[in-house]
Amino acid sequence: MKNEYQAIFLKESDDLKEINFQRPVFVGLVLVLLNLILMSCVSIYWISPSVHQYISGRPL
Repeated sequence: MKNEYQAIFLKESDDLKEINFQRPVFVGLVLVLLNLILMSCVSIYWISPSVHQYISGRPL
């Protein structure tokens, strides 16, 4: 009985190690993607006069 519990525990701990590794990688990739989108939007706002005027109502 004790061996069965140890086998189950080891299997679950291996699954948790895999999940614990995947979650931070996924969150990191999402944050990098959101950061790139934000930088692109700010760059377009600064560079393009028509976008700047559309958002702010005033020309550059």
